[in-house]
Amino acid sequence: MGYQRIVVGTNGSESARTAVAVAGELALKLELGVTVVSVWKEATLKAGTDAAWAEAVTGAAAEVLLEAGVPDVLCSELPGTAGAVLLEVAAGEPGTLLVIGGGGLGSSKARLLGSTANHVSHHSESDVVFTHKIPKRWTTVGLTTDGSESSITAVRRGYDVAVALGARPFLVTSAKTDDDGAATLIDVEGAAEVEDPELFGRDVLTGVPAAEAICNAAWKYDLVVIGNRGMSGPARLLGSVANKVTHDIDTNLLLVNTTNA
Repeated sequence: MGYQRIVVGTNGSESARTAVAVAGELALKLELGVTVVSVWKEATLKAGTDAAWAEAVTGAAAEVLLEAGVPDVLCSELPGTAGAVLLEVAAGEPGTLLVIGGGGLGSSKARLLGSTANHVSHHSESDVVFTHKIPKRWTTVGLTTDGSESSITAVRRGYDVAVALGARPFLVTSAKTDDDGAATLIDVEGAAEVEDPELFGRDVLTGVPAAEAICNAAWKYDLVVIGNRGMSGPARLLGSVANKVTHDIDTNLLLVNTTNA
C-alpha cells in the first residue's frame, strides 16, 4: 500500500492517547515502525509546554507502544507550531501515514483558535488518520466513493488497509436511488482492480446529502476512508463532501491524499 512508517502526534491529552493507541494497532497490523512526535513552544510563559514536558509526553507514548508489541519506536521532540511541525516531519519521510487525534475537527471554536487537526486536514501531503475511538476489534472499513477516479484511488488504498486490519471493506456511496448507487458501486468495483473484489460489501446511502449520509452511517464502520478532493482551494468553501465529512464524522477517518497518487 506504499506506507513505510507511521508518525503519530501527541500532547498527552485524551484525544492524543487515543491516537497513540490506534497508531500502535495500525503499526502491528501493517508491520510498520512508529515515530512519536511532540511539539513544544520555545517562547512561551505557559507551564508544561517546554522541551522537558515534550520528552515526558513522547516517553509515555513510546512506553504504551512498546508494551503493545510495536518493536520499532522512535521519539522526536521539536519546537514550533504543532500542525506545521507534524506536516514537516511527515513530508520528510516518503510513505508516511500520519495519525493524530480528531477531537478538534468538529469544534468551530477549536478551528478558530488554531486546531492542529484542522490545519493538518487541509494541508497534509501525506495520508492522515484522524482518530475518534479505539475499536475493540477492526471488523468493517467504509470506502466512500462517488465513482470518480480520485475516489477510486482512495478505495484502493482503503481496501489494502482493511485487508491488513483483517476487516471487511465496504464500498459506500450516496445516491438519489438504490439503483443509481448500485450501478456506481458495480462500476467502482470493476475499476478498483483489487486482489479479491469478492471481499467488498456494498452500502448505498439515500435520502440526504452525501456528507450527511456518510456521517450518519459512520457508526457501522471502525474506519471510514475518503479522498481529500476539495479539502483545499475554492471547493473547500463550496460544499466539499470530504471537508464536511472530515469535520463532522465521529469514527476514525483515513483521509487519502489522492493528488499524490
